[in-house]
Amino acid sequence: MTAASAAMAARSIPSPGSVTQSSNINSNTGATADRVSVAYSNDTFGFTQEAGERWEIGTGNAEPWDEGLGAQDVIGLVRQEDDGQRILIAYTRAPEGGGTDWLAAGIWAFVPNSEQADDYEFGAFADGVSFPQASLQALTGDATYTGQAVGVYYAQSPNDDGEASPFGADVNLTASFGDANVLGSISGTISGVETESGSPLDATLTLGTAPIGDSDSGFFTGNTSMTFGGRIYDGQWGGQFFGSSATDAPSFVAGTFGATTGEGSATGSLVGAFGAERVAQ
Repeated sequence: MTAASAAMAARSIPSPGSVTQSSNINSNTGATADRVSVAYSNDTFGFTQEAGERWEIGTGNAEPWDEGLGAQDVIGLVRQEDDGQRILIAYTRAPEGGGTDWLAAGIWAFVPNSEQADDYEFGAFADGVSFPQASLQALTGDATYTGQAVGVYYAQSPNDDGEASPFGADVNLTASFGDANVLGSISGTISGVETESGSPLDATLTLGTAPIGDSDSGFFTGNTSMTFGGRIYDGQWGGQFFGSSATDAPSFVAGTFGATTGEGSATGSLVGAFGAERVAQ
């Protein structure tokens, strides 16, 4: 059932603001119907889900995630609740050198004590200090962004119990800013996927070209595609720009992504979130 929730999240259209891509979707639009927001204060990240029963968990009891994920600054949080267990894996970037800019991107899952399919949750989120929307209008040229991604890979076959593994990966993005009439577009890849056990997935997820939007810090959405194990995966991705400086191209870009397949008798899903920093020209 968690695998089914992950497949729903992979097909869901991300929502702007605190970018969220979730198994809780609007049946009419396909857009995420809830959100995870992040707050940063006094060297602590707090995570709050805003749909249904509110929950909040800080990093005071967090531990660094298994180094096999390959990602730096990745934390794992587990909270036992009356009706089930809530799990969160997040990449966090605190402000540097007295600055104010921060990022957090990750996934969460809720595994209920019940076996009701609607009680299972899965989703990805990214949040930070938003880039001023008005500053995007004046940008031209290209900007390259590199960073890290975290997520979970699910696979399910009729004759087994399935497998689930957290992963870390690399993200590379190119933003081609437009002119006074067009804000431009962004595209990229998720590659170098490494599971918790240290095993690589020999696959690269393509983040298809997405137009930069005229609201919500350039919020954008696009399609994903990947071939893995001889099967074709597809889904959605989205994100926006972050960073308080309004004098140059945005310092950061972050968002969520998903891809799923139902080819043949097996299913599989890859869902996660990314954070990337602009590469100096």
